[in-house]
Formats: sequence, structure tokens, C-alpha cells
Amino acid sequence: MAYKNILVAVDGSKVSNLLIKRVHEFAPEAHMDILIVVDTSGGYFGTVVMNADIVYQMEQDAEDMINEAYAYAKAIGHANTDIHVRFGTPKQVIARDFPKDHKNDMIVVGETGLSRLQRAMAGTVPSFVTQTSAVDVLIMRTSEK
Repeated sequence: MAYKNILVAVDGSKVSNLLIKRVHEFAPEAHMDILIVVDTSGGYFGTVVMNADIVYQMEQDAEDMINEAYAYAKAIGHANTDIHVRFGTPKQVIARDFPKDHKNDMIVVGETGLSRLQRAMAGTVPSFVTQTSAVDVLIMRTSEK
């Protein structure tokens, strides 16, 4: 099966460009939706009090990161690319909401960077996406083991 509409979930780290590059290499003709989800759920542990200044800064940071990701995708020659910033719980947005709205046939995420304790307490985005998504999920290794 050739994938035609791939969601690449990024976080603005150096790993983001690696994911974009690998998707371009294995599906150069596919449409690529690059997505950053601004976590408004309070994060992994506890609740963060959100005020207008915090939300504004989070939005600005996400816009900067997504624009850098877009520039990178264009620089490596992936012409068929759209970028998106969403607010909410990353697990839910990546696994269900975004693919449903954009008709993605594959989701690409990087492996988690969480510690064992954090994974045990909060779970991971890749794990949740794999278990709940209605489409194929590819978890790309992003570090040497």
C-alpha cells in the first residue's frame, strides 16, 4: 500500500527534522501534514494554570517551530506539505481528531523521550496513538540504541 496523506507529529526538537526527512525519503510523493500540538491539558504531571500570556507565548513558540519544520521540508524538496498547530491533548489530537479531519492514512511519530518513570505514570504519545488510531502508525527510532 502506498501512503498518500501522512501526518507527521513533531515537537520542534531536532528530532522533528529527522522525522520529516525520513518520511520524505520513503514517501516523496505523499502529501505531508506536519503537526504541532500545544498541550493545554496541563502536561504530564499536575495542572498548569493557563492565563492569556502563557497561552500566547505557547502559541508563538509553536508557530516558530512549525514554520521551521515547513522550511526544512521545502529545503529537502518535499513540495506537497501543509503545516498545522492545534491546541489540546497531544495524544487525542494526534491519534483521533487530526487524522479524522484531514483524512490521513498514516501517522508518523518519534519514539518517546520520557524516562521510565514518566512513561509508567503518564503513558506515551506513541503508545497511545498506536493503541487507539484508526490508521497505520509508524514510530520512528530517533536515537542510537
